[in-house]
Amino acid sequence: MARFGARIRYAGAVARLDSWKEIAAFLKRGLRTVQRWEREEGLPVHRLAHAKRGTVYANPDELTAWWESRRLTIAAKETPPTAVSAPPPAGGSVSGEPLQRVTGLSAVSVYPALSSDGRLVAYVSDRGQDGGPPQVWLQQVGGEGLRLTTGRRECMDVAFSADDTRVLFTAADQDGQLSVFDVPTLGGTPRLVKRAARSARMSPDGRWLMWLSLSAPGGLRVARVDGSDERVVAPDFVEFLAFAWSSVSDRVFVLGRADPQSEPELWVASLDGDLRPTGFATSVRRQGIFALLPMPIAVAADSVVFSAVTRQGGGVFRQRLTADGYAPVGDAERVSPVSDTAWFPAAAASGRLAFVNVHADMNLWSIAIDERTGAAFGPLRRLTRGPGIQQFLCPTADGRFLFHASGRAFRLEILRRDLETGEETSVPIDPAHAEAGYPAISPGGRQLAYAPRSAGPQAARPVFVLDLAANTTRLVCEDSGGRPRQWIDERYLVLETFGTRLTSILVLDTVTGERRDLVSSGAWSLANPRVSPDSQWLAFDAAPPGGSPRVFVAPIAGLAAPPESSWRRVASSASHPFWSRNGQLLYYLTTTPYLMLRGEVRARHFTADLPPDGESIPIVTLGEVVVPAFMNGTAPVTAPDQIVFVLGDFRGDLWLREP
Repeated sequence: MARFGARIRYAGAVARLDSWKEIAAFLKRGLRTVQRWEREEGLPVHRLAHAKRGTVYANPDELTAWWESRRLTIAAKETPPTAVSAPPPAGGSVSGEPLQRVTGLSAVSVYPALSSDGRLVAYVSDRGQDGGPPQVWLQQVGGEGLRLTTGRRECMDVAFSADDTRVLFTAADQDGQLSVFDVPTLGGTPRLVKRAARSARMSPDGRWLMWLSLSAPGGLRVARVDGSDERVVAPDFVEFLAFAWSSVSDRVFVLGRADPQSEPELWVASLDGDLRPTGFATSVRRQGIFALLPMPIAVAADSVVFSAVTRQGGGVFRQRLTADGYAPVGDAERVSPVSDTAWFPAAAASGRLAFVNVHADMNLWSIAIDERTGAAFGPLRRLTRGPGIQQFLCPTADGRFLFHASGRAFRLEILRRDLETGEETSVPIDPAHAEAGYPAISPGGRQLAYAPRSAGPQAARPVFVLDLAANTTRLVCEDSGGRPRQWIDERYLVLETFGTRLTSILVLDTVTGERRDLVSSGAWSLANPRVSPDSQWLAFDAAPPGGSPRVFVAPIAGLAAPPESSWRRVASSASHPFWSRNGQLLYYLTTTPYLMLRGEVRARHFTADLPPDGESIPIVTLGEVVVPAFMNGTAPVTAPDQIVFVLGDFRGDLWLREP
């Protein structure tokens, strides 16, 4: 027991350990580690049941006995291995080709990049450690990790220079602005490359640099590496979701939206201004493959490699293209194991592919709150278990029932959960409406709005309303322009316009089918709308193209569209707002440490006649399970005495696939 901290003693006796902090200190590990050990290794942690919740405690003697029985297994799992051959994944091999594991950290690792020969991999990771923002690391395949940055915030978008001597990355500068830096591959001092920019990529011949500008007028830009001859790529695009150089240096692939009404598509842009659609996005949607946006894409010889979700789960796929890159050839091929979830693809000129393989665990969780103060207490409590996708939480006004979309065992359905008993039942949606999702329950709990998902080249967005008492369904609108999000009252429904118009949140009259803008902007992308309990305010997050989101509230009394000047800023570097049940607190999620994941809930006091009041209030810092902000519909909600979350375990390791 020498590796553990001293036992806590009171009056000469070994005391019970009464919190995760005391348990972690006793075991000399971080909070996230001991919580993982409870879930995965049977660490003997107990709970006192009270007020429907529990407080954790542990007996030191039981922890000692557990450690003696498990230490060899734990040590074997936590020793960082060098690259090893992976066993065949469940469900069969991946095209019969070998996979190779690069890291064995079970950490949150994102944005991998491969050197041109595929022998070096750079990535952003917390390396499984508690505390401090994730940093940029470099690792030789088969070797140990070397940290390239220290103390940087919001690290992302890692790439190698053309000659592999430097690593490019995006991070917040000293003023909090996202900017592009680079650092020598063998270690050294980072230097600023482009201020107010992100996602820089060097052309294969090393002559050009491409980046997304975050300063006006913004857009995707290309210039020679000395800064001369700057050009704008796809100047009329309204959104850039991902981009990558082709295998030659005179063309780039751009995944984005050409106008507010179009679906995302992959385009080929030449440096002389020619721009052509490939039909890639249309092709994969037709195959039932829905690309995760805005995940990075990679180009490997004659293919584009991307992250996507299918009915068989999430993974990394490869779609071959014609020699000129203007059209898809055949069907997309899955290149990651079918048994897990994979994302963040990378490719090397040598043909090697890399991706992050993570735990396929996305479930509903809750934490107890004091409804009077809004403060959270006690541990997180798991409500559901098993692999799958959970989205679009919507409680009834009394907080008794929670409706949400669920994708498990190759089946997409809408579920109703009784938050008092834990009983969960499937809502009987019209069988003609395949892939139905986006549930929104009316305040009284009788009307359920939903929308089927379309795989067509130009997705229609119909809205249906199911009368749960009469078991009848009616079509409200054949193409609403958005997806159901939340009812304002028993007639009017808020629609979120992700996947279509980027700058508006809509309101739909479910009696007449008429819709109009509720909140709109000419320059910001709006998301995650939440109506206040008194229906007088709308909270939402807004982000400049490519930038970090900010949380705002706007008055919506009388459903009159408020001018942008009336918006009240609640928090910067924050998103996914949600209200306390009395409307006096506005909760939100901070964007750090990862822009695509959320691990902290804060709040501000709110009154109708004043801006959000005082300092922000820390509510809860999440551990190894976090909110997957890269997916739509993952904002938490409040119910009586609890906050309910969609949380996922996104720890995993980097893997390679040979060409």
